[in-house]
Amino acid sequence: MSFEGASDAELVRQFKSGDPAAFDAIVRRFQDRVFRLACIWLYDQQSAADVAQEVFVRGYKGLRSFRFRSSPFTWLYRTTRNVCNEFNRVRKTEPLDDEPTDPGSAPEQDVSNYESARQIRELVAGLPERQREVVILRIFEDMSVRETALSMGCREGTVKALLHKATERLKTRMRHVESNDE
Repeated sequence: MSFEGASDAELVRQFKSGDPAAFDAIVRRFQDRVFRLACIWLYDQQSAADVAQEVFVRGYKGLRSFRFRSSPFTWLYRTTRNVCNEFNRVRKTEPLDDEPTDPGSAPEQDVSNYESARQIRELVAGLPERQREVVILRIFEDMSVRETALSMGCREGTVKALLHKATERLKTRMRHVESNDE
């Protein structure tokens, strides 16, 4: 059976009714987003891959009792966040930055892009947790204000306020970084 046009909720309903192929479709649909979120929170691709796998193991077990109080992705997002937090508690170390394997052989543009991404990641990582979360969801995941509010378990006005505060903080920090580079 093809699930290409099926909504997220329809996939979950099919899975709950006993169709394991529906879960495969859920994994295909969300695996990149779950992995990307884990990379942002863990700063390590291998750890993020392990976390993503754990998220879908828990998803396989937990979606059978899913009650549709939120969207399936919101549920997976919260599971991802919880697994990343558990992983960080167990690891009890600061996140590691991925360094290019051989920066001398990389083209200048790749190094420049890497440095820019690293700086942005460091700036975002320096935000308070709720502000960092809203930036990740609204900007990196391109979720709507409503989806972000549902994922974070707060009101839309709270999302807007957190995003405004985060944006102002990031602007200030970026000016500080630029003035130190001169």
